[in-house]
Amino acid sequence: MNRQSQNPILRDKGEFTKFQILFEVMRNQPHVKQKDISDAIGITIQAVSKYFKKLMKEGLLESGSERADYRLTPKALEKLREDIKYLERYVTSIKREMKVEHYFPAMATKPIKKGEKVGLTVKKGILYAVASSNPESEAFGIATTDASRGEDVGLKDLQGKLKMKQGKIVIVKLPSIKQGGSRAVDVAKVRAFYEEFQPDRIGVMGAVGRAILNKLGLKAEIEFGISRAAALAASRGLNVFVLVVGRMVNRVIEEIDATNMKSAVDIIYEVKDGRIT
Repeated sequence: MNRQSQNPILRDKGEFTKFQILFEVMRNQPHVKQKDISDAIGITIQAVSKYFKKLMKEGLLESGSERADYRLTPKALEKLREDIKYLERYVTSIKREMKVEHYFPAMATKPIKKGEKVGLTVKKGILYAVASSNPESEAFGIATTDASRGEDVGLKDLQGKLKMKQGKIVIVKLPSIKQGGSRAVDVAKVRAFYEEFQPDRIGVMGAVGRAILNKLGLKAEIEFGISRAAALAASRGLNVFVLVVGRMVNRVIEEIDATNMKSAVDIIYEVKDGRIT
């Protein structure tokens, strides 16, 4: 039996609907409205309600104490990962049959001629085109354009596999303004977290985090949309140091979990308490 026949997501309409509902819950948890899911995937609210009951019975969905409070279980996250991997393999096989050609952008480290075979390497999340004889080359491609050193170059017919290691995210939990703001932060402790981690990027959300960076004499490279940006940076091998107030910690974690699932990566994160104890 081949691998494609082992996953029923495309053979069973009910299984695909489950996949859609779980994905919508993941995108909106913990405040999930069944009407929003109904609108998003094109089935009735009554049908959504029935699926919610099935998913809870199967241990894929759990409800909280408040109305419209739903979350995916670890079992559901694993199921979504497997379903997405299957769909990706299926789409890849279709593209292969259709001979769809992909171009990949990279930064040229030397003058490159169109049609030249170049080596590829990844450094701090950025793809570089190097000489094909370069011992650091992890994969190879064919240049689609001429490029000077420092310019972007398109690549096709990639061969080999790039070793894209995942980075780590350290999330420092800070007190809100009501809890004392930056005056309730153990600055020396946060500095120790930073020096021990030695991150590639710093992300900050809110006035409290910015005040702490001022006290540390540091600057943030990521200030807006940091949940998504931090997860993407880590998925490309960068270590990210994030300063957020307590209520925002879960949002960052949810984005990391979503990126792990959607991109089939394994970003490790750690939450540290920066408050005075």
